[in-house]
Amino acid sequence: MIFNVFSRQELLGFSRNQSRSSDQKSVKISELESAQEQGWEIKRKNRRSISVTRPKSRSDLLVSRAWTVFYRMGFSHMSGNGGAQLQGRRDSPVTQLDVVAIDDDIALAIKCLPSDADKRYSTYPEAIAQLADARKDFARAIANTFPSDNKKYVANVIFAWNISISEDDRRRAAEGRVYIFEERELEYFEELVRHIGPAARFQFLSEVCRGKPVPCLSIRVPALHTRMGDNDCYCFSIKPEYLLKIAYVAHRARGKAIDLDAYQRLIKKSRLKKIAEFISEDGLFPTNIVINIENKRYIRFDRGKQEGDDTGGRFGWLTVSPSYGTAWIIDGQHRLFAYAGHNRAGTSYLNVLAFCGLSASKQTQLFVEINSEQKRVPRSLLVELDSNLKWDAEDEDTRLHAVISRASLALDQEAFSPLRDRILLADTKRTNKRCVSLTAIASALSRPGFFIVTKKKGNEYGPFWRDSPKQCLQRTINILSFWLREIAESVPGWWDLGSAEGGGLAMNDGITVCINVLRSVFGHLGNTRNLSELNEKEVTALLKPFATALGNYFARMSNDDRQEFRRLRGVEGQTTGRRSCEEAVRAEVPDFDPPGLDEWIRRRQENTNDEVRKIIERIEKTLQDSILGLLKDAFEGEDAWWFEGVPKNVRKKVDDRINEEGGGRREEGFDLIDYRTIILHNWQTLNKLFGYGSKTSSKDKQTLWLHRINEMRKVVMHPSRREYLSNDGLQEIQGYEAWMASQLEESD
Repeated sequence: MIFNVFSRQELLGFSRNQSRSSDQKSVKISELESAQEQGWEIKRKNRRSISVTRPKSRSDLLVSRAWTVFYRMGFSHMSGNGGAQLQGRRDSPVTQLDVVAIDDDIALAIKCLPSDADKRYSTYPEAIAQLADARKDFARAIANTFPSDNKKYVANVIFAWNISISEDDRRRAAEGRVYIFEERELEYFEELVRHIGPAARFQFLSEVCRGKPVPCLSIRVPALHTRMGDNDCYCFSIKPEYLLKIAYVAHRARGKAIDLDAYQRLIKKSRLKKIAEFISEDGLFPTNIVINIENKRYIRFDRGKQEGDDTGGRFGWLTVSPSYGTAWIIDGQHRLFAYAGHNRAGTSYLNVLAFCGLSASKQTQLFVEINSEQKRVPRSLLVELDSNLKWDAEDEDTRLHAVISRASLALDQEAFSPLRDRILLADTKRTNKRCVSLTAIASALSRPGFFIVTKKKGNEYGPFWRDSPKQCLQRTINILSFWLREIAESVPGWWDLGSAEGGGLAMNDGITVCINVLRSVFGHLGNTRNLSELNEKEVTALLKPFATALGNYFARMSNDDRQEFRRLRGVEGQTTGRRSCEEAVRAEVPDFDPPGLDEWIRRRQENTNDEVRKIIERIEKTLQDSILGLLKDAFEGEDAWWFEGVPKNVRKKVDDRINEEGGGRREEGFDLIDYRTIILHNWQTLNKLFGYGSKTSSKDKQTLWLHRINEMRKVVMHPSRREYLSNDGLQEIQGYEAWMASQLEESD
């Protein structure tokens, strides 16, 4: 028996309350004080009562969101306030179900599990076991209470909110035929039902009833059978109303990065509206809806009578005996879903080009080929999809590139990733929070030490490596999320700021530094053990003290320290940031000894930068006096040296600077590197004095010494980078200064 289930017409008022994020009720004036003690707040004062409101608890809110999604999908019967109660026999215990949703074809038993610090892991196995054990009683109760001509499918569903799902939990759920949906997936169905209304129900049924035949939906249509490349395909026309019931769209917003089948963008409501208006105005679609029939068992082609040869195609009759999700939409989802709820869905026809049995990677490739030259699909999305195409590549490096791309995407999507909703994707806009690029993460992960340590004598595999790409991907996601999560939880306020004022850690350079330190830790740990042979828990246990030390370092930073860390930009800044972090980790883990750290510390302590800075200032003054003096001697006329001796692009830069600063002498407006440009422009006049090295070398090579000095200048003139020149660098620039003095002395 099942209790507290009603028709949707009886639940209209209840549905309004469920759609809100807060509870509302009216109380007597005399009861107000008691209500306020229970957390209720005044919303409106009436003549004889007071309307009060209170935010729903996390548990109640999750139940309300799940209930509302299925109500808006159009299920005919649903549980009322407090969920449904299931009892197998009169003397058996009652099973509480948070949501029950029933229609002509299916009945859903749903449990909602929000995060609970005390029961974060233990409630999952209990809920899975409870639903699995109640399956037969639920099916029997539904059959007795809601009889129908067709036997209803029964599906057990868990909606989880911010709960860690172990592989054991997933295995138990699969064995008990329990479907687990996480918060990201609930958000997806909420968004989808807002766009296409009850038609979203078939997308959900494709998830929980995949492979189950749809009752009374077999159809026979005239069709043309042909081939494109190595693939069979069929051309026919069909009513949108029919195709909507068997269609499935592999939306990337629903899937995780680990889900290789997902390649479509989410539907845009504004575009659906425009297409629906086009349909209402008798508009015609000249192009086909492109679909893939998942399996050949769902179709049968019977050849018909045909005049002429069949070289280009064969006429016949196509019988479709579909299951939920039979027809994967490759191209044309907006044209199809614009018919959802439209009065012409049952009378219009769509032209369809149907392939059969295409793999996910082939579907993605076809999607890319169709859309690559069309403005409506961003090129950046096609780049993201490139990892799907490379997943099954024979070349190991190509497959590894796909794993790295997928792992970078996953950090934006996994519930327990501290970078969730922080990574810039093709269809997202930059915000203070969403400010980390896929390229930054992928570039950091592509360096040796994570997947492949060395290739010198056959591949030596790193800590993230697994022979199976899918296992390699999952291992990378889990370990990397652990490392970044330990850091984020040490400084949650700083992390949450992203690129906003006062932020700087959860940004491209900050994340790159954190990943680079992980690489150093892997290198250190790999000296005494093969990390690729350890399981994830063993690896994260080894990483824990290093992650804690790094988190402590960030937590100790003052606001000034954080600003200085944020100024560490580009490769040089990232290197300095990594070294500073390594030094801090060593303070808590004394045996941590990454290569090059001691040398970096020694350079900083020797502080060669001050001496180099003084030398550069002297060299710059010498160049100014000597080069400009020679130009003034070489060109007659007061300003001839300027117009004839200084290249136009340099003149413009100097003039712009003078204008911005409100005046100044031209002689004082040059940058150090400008003197190289001037020397090259006046090579005949200046090469004897300023050509360094072999006189048979090109003029570019003979002036490289100025480029080298300019690179040193970038280091010593920007102390916020905290990068230090070695003694070798000091000796090098001392040599340039001595050479210049010798050259000028000889010319006198």
